[in-house]
Amino acid sequence: MANSVYALWKNALMSEVAINKSLDQPAPNNAALALLNVGAGGYNYSDLHQYYTDLTGIINVPTLLPNPVLTSNVFSASGVVFKGVSGATIGGFVMFRQNSGANSTWRLVLYEDTGIIGLPFLPNGGNVLVTWSTQGIFAL
Repeated sequence: MANSVYALWKNALMSEVAINKSLDQPAPNNAALALLNVGAGGYNYSDLHQYYTDLTGIINVPTLLPNPVLTSNVFSASGVVFKGVSGATIGGFVMFRQNSGANSTWRLVLYEDTGIIGLPFLPNGGNVLVTWSTQGIFAL
């Protein structure tokens, strides 16, 4: 699957009544990241997935993205360190919009598994560092 912004999150951005969609809010309401086992036995992307509870193959405890910023339609944040990661092969990650409600209300935002240096890899119990381009994470 190619990298993709989730279609239902983009739809929520265009809806006045949709809640829990913005990314530039302070914790616990900002964007978070989860590492995934992708493919056979793990997660398979679908345009119909909308909430965190649609995910399978989650490898880690999700981590909030520090310093989220929206500038001229580009979303960016500081890097993330996942500590002590072990388990199945990591083949991608998902960004989602966390909030103080149940994880069934956390909107999926971005899926990436293609063109990322180092993916896929088998974690060895060490830390995993995710850094972003200086150009930002994605633009709409």
